[in-house]
Amino acid sequence: MSRPTTVQEQGAGPEPRPEPPGEASDMEAVRAYMRQLLEEGRGEEAIELLLGLLGRLREEHSSTAMRLKEALRQLYGRRSEKTPASSLQLLLSLLTQPPPGPPEADSGAQAPAAAPAAPPEQAPKKPPRRVLARGAKALPAHLERREVQVEPSAEECTCPECGQPRKSIGQEVSQRLELEPARFYVRVEKRPKLACARCKEGVVAAPAGETPLPGALPGPGLLAQLLVGKYRDGLPVHRQQAIFDKRYGVKLPPSTLGDWVAGASDLLVPLVALLKRRTLSDFLLHTDDTGVRVLDKEDARGVKRGHLWPYIGQGGNLFVEYTPDWSSQGPQAVLANFQGYLVVDGYKGYQALFGHASPRTEVGCWMHARRGFERAHLAGDARGSTVLALVQKLYAVERQATQASLSCQARLALRLEKSAPVCLELFGLLTDWAPHVPPKTPLGKAIAYALHRSVPLGRFLEDGRVPLDNGEAERLIKLIVLGRKNWLFLGSDAAGHRAAAVYSLVLSCYRLEMDPWAYFRDVLPKLGDTLFPASRIAELLPEAWAQQPAQQR
Repeated sequence: MSRPTTVQEQGAGPEPRPEPPGEASDMEAVRAYMRQLLEEGRGEEAIELLLGLLGRLREEHSSTAMRLKEALRQLYGRRSEKTPASSLQLLLSLLTQPPPGPPEADSGAQAPAAAPAAPPEQAPKKPPRRVLARGAKALPAHLERREVQVEPSAEECTCPECGQPRKSIGQEVSQRLELEPARFYVRVEKRPKLACARCKEGVVAAPAGETPLPGALPGPGLLAQLLVGKYRDGLPVHRQQAIFDKRYGVKLPPSTLGDWVAGASDLLVPLVALLKRRTLSDFLLHTDDTGVRVLDKEDARGVKRGHLWPYIGQGGNLFVEYTPDWSSQGPQAVLANFQGYLVVDGYKGYQALFGHASPRTEVGCWMHARRGFERAHLAGDARGSTVLALVQKLYAVERQATQASLSCQARLALRLEKSAPVCLELFGLLTDWAPHVPPKTPLGKAIAYALHRSVPLGRFLEDGRVPLDNGEAERLIKLIVLGRKNWLFLGSDAAGHRAAAVYSLVLSCYRLEMDPWAYFRDVLPKLGDTLFPASRIAELLPEAWAQQPAQQR
């Protein structure tokens, strides 16, 4: 049988060579390309291609498995980032354990009996769980006590043996913790009008009571409940409306409640502006951000992503800013005149704030750096465990300084003595590992983040006032996230600015361990009073308000 004539023999030119497959998962393209290479006798290239594809598939598989494991941990596992004491002890033992020596040659001589193994060091015992004692010590002293006299029955008052009345020889006292739910009431103000019977002129009456929103129905207590319910307790307005209706029989349209929330939020604007100025005058700020869904008619999806940015100073000094996007222009505008330390994560939008001539100094966050190695540890890479143990040493030094109530200078001296060598060891390991770790693996990403931010991460070794991480911002952001999961979205950019104003004061109350309802109940009427002097507005800041005796507020 004659061989068929090929296209090349017919003079039509060489057959076009297929391109290398772009995706490792495109098996048909891989098969066609491999067959073409083998037919052309290019076996070495085929082997290299196969090894490369296997490497890419392994990276994709590792990344997918890591994401699945993280998702399962978030759903069913322990979410805390703290390493258990037992795990930490094991990691530290791995760091300090000397490497095994070379095996000795078998000389035929009997080896000396091994010394009995030392008992394993026990993990430190957890403190016993605190159990509430019975009686007065179990209940806070500030709670009202309502005494109820429970008399014995008539039969119990008489002795069944002799028939004589029994005499009191003491009493048994027991306590129960009770709760009365909140209740609505109508405040009816009656203000007598006075006039002179002779002059028939000059009618006078007492001024109207507390009316934060002139002409509106709610009193300051109800407005305070609406603000605290939504922005501290995570109760959307429509859910509060349902509670008012079903439990108390008070029917109020959700739109009306929304208007009241907006009106009360607007009253807070001058107070938050003062709080912002004071916060920006601090020597150190923490900041971070979290996204929120915002309704937007101009967006094709009907919703866009806005952002809330807390800026946290010292004590009760903090404020929250809203921006309609994630642009770096937001923090740049807020921090344009700020001078001092700024604790941030790796968001690239912050980088324009720093430089050689900048009055701001960037401080890194060890919590962010640690998370990457936590992922590597969960993926089974022992090197991630090694770094976690070193980071735990840094935090152990901070706990030691805090428990000893060290001054800033003494804390810095302790850091230079104990933390600086740990940092040198840690970054030395990362530098040695970096060339040999694939960059797309969990460990590779963690190493790249830490090495890129090594200077900001080491800033705590320059000043004892500089913290180790950005935990202050992250803890407060969790309160915003809790509310966002419930109220789901903001109605507009204006609503975003109002939410930022309320959150500024709610988070400040939280940080100062104040009752936000009592604070808003007292502050809102004064902010709505046109006769309240503007020179005294500083008295209404959360930190100043908390220091005032209750009878002077």
